[in-house]
Amino acid sequence: MNMPRVIIYLDKESNLCISEVEEQNSNSKLIFAMPLGKLSSDDLDSVKIMVGKTVLDILERWHKQVFWNWETSPADEISHTEDDDDDDYISATFLVIEAISAKTDVYNASIEFLLQQAAIGSLDAKRYLEVVWPLIRDRLGNRK
Repeated sequence: MNMPRVIIYLDKESNLCISEVEEQNSNSKLIFAMPLGKLSSDDLDSVKIMVGKTVLDILERWHKQVFWNWETSPADEISHTEDDDDDDYISATFLVIEAISAKTDVYNASIEFLLQQAAIGSLDAKRYLEVVWPLIRDRLGNRK
């Protein structure tokens, strides 16, 4: 199997999960986990775009030489709005609440990824990522 790779699956709790495996024989790292109930409340096309964007963002990070010259069509530029950043920010804060409630750090990578995406176009998300998230992340890590 080619490395690195992206894994998309439903876990035991019916969360849609996206994980990455960077090296042969290494464990997967959870990037994104969202309850299907939350996803089903969103527009199906929006969910498809979010999942596809997440997968392509991961692949682009690993394979810059392949993606570097992809041109963005005018339609793509128009389709990215502040709502996209808000969706990432809202999803991240939802996962923070889930993590705190469950007293787990399993969502940390997903939260970090979503906040980084949201921070590109949202000053609130950027502040949260830089100021609030490190404090919460540290507390979640110390609950083990």
